[in-house]
Order: sequence, then structure tokens, then C-alpha cells
Amino acid sequence: MLVVATASTLVAVLTACSQREGGAVRVMRSQDDAPSVAVTWCDDSPPRQITVFIEEKESEKLVAKFTTTKGGDHFATLNLKSPGSDWTLLSGDPRLTPGITYRLMAWPGSGKEINFGQSSFTLEKLNELKPGQIAGGYPGETLTESQFVDYARSICG
Repeated sequence: MLVVATASTLVAVLTACSQREGGAVRVMRSQDDAPSVAVTWCDDSPPRQITVFIEEKESEKLVAKFTTTKGGDHFATLNLKSPGSDWTLLSGDPRLTPGITYRLMAWPGSGKEINFGQSSFTLEKLNELKPGQIAGGYPGETLTESQFVDYARSICG
């Protein structure tokens, strides 16, 4: 039994590693000051579907899972307080709690072959962002929308 569990874990890890990174996902503060998610992709046309997944990092407990079929020009945002009619909450509750580290993931379609990466954040770090700022990859680093799109294009090579 242990061998089967170890083998299935290895297969899952190898499958995840074989996915192509096709964009990026980060936490941001929207222009109206709400906690939000920024997603960008490398392809010139928007994906037919985008899925955003938020979990508690340490426990891997699902917080919320959203999907949309609306993507803009290399960029989509999800306002966690007011997702709007373009986003559908598939499961969970997007309210964030202080003191918890969250993992944010996104992918197009089924996510089997390509992903938009993942990032971690806390509500405290999110609250440090000014309206319109996107958290960068390093502590204290912030990006504008155009810098974020450029970043994703650079990692997709």
C-alpha cells in the first residue's frame, strides 16, 4: 500500500513538473481598493476558460475556486469582494483571514498541459499594496499591469 501511495505521489509530481508555464498569477489591490487576483498569459489570444484556486498554504485547505470565460488583452482580474458576473464561484468562500498564508494558483481550461503558476501571500501583505499594484515575486516588490504582462512574457520565452 505504501509503495502504491509513493508511486502515485511521484506520478503526480512528475505530471505537475511537465506542465508548461503559460503565464502568471499574483495578488493585487484593485483600483477600488479591493483584494483581487491578477492573471496574465503569454498567448496572443485569451484562453477560453480561466480557473483561479485559493487555498490555505500550510493545510492545503480550499478557500475558494473561481472560473471565467472572459479574458481581456493578456490580463484578467478577479475582485474577491465583488467578482462580478464574469466570474463564477465554483466552491468555497473567498473571505480572507489575517495571519494565514494563502497559495494562489491559476490555469487555462483543464490545466492539464499548461498553468499560470502560483504564488503565496498573506492578507497583511495584500493590505500593504496601493490601489492598482500587483505583488511581485520578491518581498516588497510591486508591479503595474504592463510590468506584470511583460514579466509573464519573459518567463514563457
